[in-house]
Amino acid sequence: MSFSLDLYVPGRSWLHRCDPRVKLWLLLLGVALAFRWTHPLTQALYVTLLLLVLRLAGITGRSLGWLWHQMRPLVLLMLLLQPFFTPSGKILAQVGPLTLTVGGLNSGALLALRILAMAFLTGGLLFTTDQRALVQAFVRLGLPYTWGLTVSLTLRFLPAIGGLATTVREAQASRGWVAEGNFIRRARDYLPVLIAIVIGALRLSDQLALALAARGLDYPGPRTTWRKLQMRRLDWWALGLGTLGFIGAWNAPLIYPAL
Repeated sequence: MSFSLDLYVPGRSWLHRCDPRVKLWLLLLGVALAFRWTHPLTQALYVTLLLLVLRLAGITGRSLGWLWHQMRPLVLLMLLLQPFFTPSGKILAQVGPLTLTVGGLNSGALLALRILAMAFLTGGLLFTTDQRALVQAFVRLGLPYTWGLTVSLTLRFLPAIGGLATTVREAQASRGWVAEGNFIRRARDYLPVLIAIVIGALRLSDQLALALAARGLDYPGPRTTWRKLQMRRLDWWALGLGTLGFIGAWNAPLIYPAL
């Protein structure tokens, strides 16, 4: 099995042509806005706006669908569990020590949408930025090369492991593997899948180590770049408009409908 650590999808959209440093800045502003709003409706509108911007930026629905497929288990987990850990407001149901309230549902939906917003923001960066350009952006921002490479690989390694887990489950299911029964039995049935995932992750890390060694990661001499990053007119426009949009959204009146 071979897996790619690069989620980059080549394209000629404005976001593809934008400087990675600008995209990193816009990513930070977008994450800040995700924590600014504390109402599920506002957060849902924000996620919808992000999807619209990413589609206009040339990111395919297939890529966004793949990202949603990877985030779906975590989003569903937040929707199911978070409401019981933050009970507040009107009580809707109570089973033993667990209490379901309107405020809990509000908190669960808000957290799930916030995670989804950050996933789409990160996906917008990874789908439109070549790995070499991203590493060079971190270096130009002052990070050592090894640090920049580590951050870049970290952003890509987790989706690769998620794809590995999906591939292993599908391969085991095609051989007749089925996980059913109570929690303990299902956990025991997942043991062969877990072993295969660990072995695949070790192989992936070994391939990565060989690839980095072949590219002279610890070479003591000065490093050179084929294409140096330079701010162009598009980058300055994106930087200015993105910052102005962030200031306007941050200072917009927060009017929430009653739950």
